[in-house]
Amino acid sequence: MSTMRAERPFTGRRMLIYIVAFFGVIIAVNMVLMTMALRTDNGLVVRNSYVASQNFNRNQEEARTQAALNWSVALVWNSEVLTLTYRDAQGLPLRNLEVAGRVGRPVTARDDRAIVLRKTGSGSYTTDLPLGTGYWDVDLTATDPDGNRFRRIFQIRVGED
Repeated sequence: MSTMRAERPFTGRRMLIYIVAFFGVIIAVNMVLMTMALRTDNGLVVRNSYVASQNFNRNQEEARTQAALNWSVALVWNSEVLTLTYRDAQGLPLRNLEVAGRVGRPVTARDDRAIVLRKTGSGSYTTDLPLGTGYWDVDLTATDPDGNRFRRIFQIRVGED
């Protein structure tokens, strides 16, 4: 007495099930990956690189003008307060600046917000700036009464090391 199992024949219907299952898994994985990609940042720095390139020479001239000022700035962020101290080429405090800018995450504009700093004396400027955990870019522009502009971008890391 033998207990051989009869093998089922390989039919067209069976082949169709295999093909549908195979491509169904591939399509499902692709849909999941596409959905995840669309919900994250697209990585664009500028909307139109051609238009941005038209400002290249102007941006270079502004950078040379800023470098000629030889100003320096120190940033201190203490829990919820941002303090900047500006100094001129001789190390003296710059007291009559208008300082404003933006703070936001490096890879998305979702958390961006404008900030304006108020004068606190001795070349220092401050604002309340509560930040969540993670990395933050602080893009600041200081303008003196003569129209000279000084722009600096800082990165702050908030949270555990």
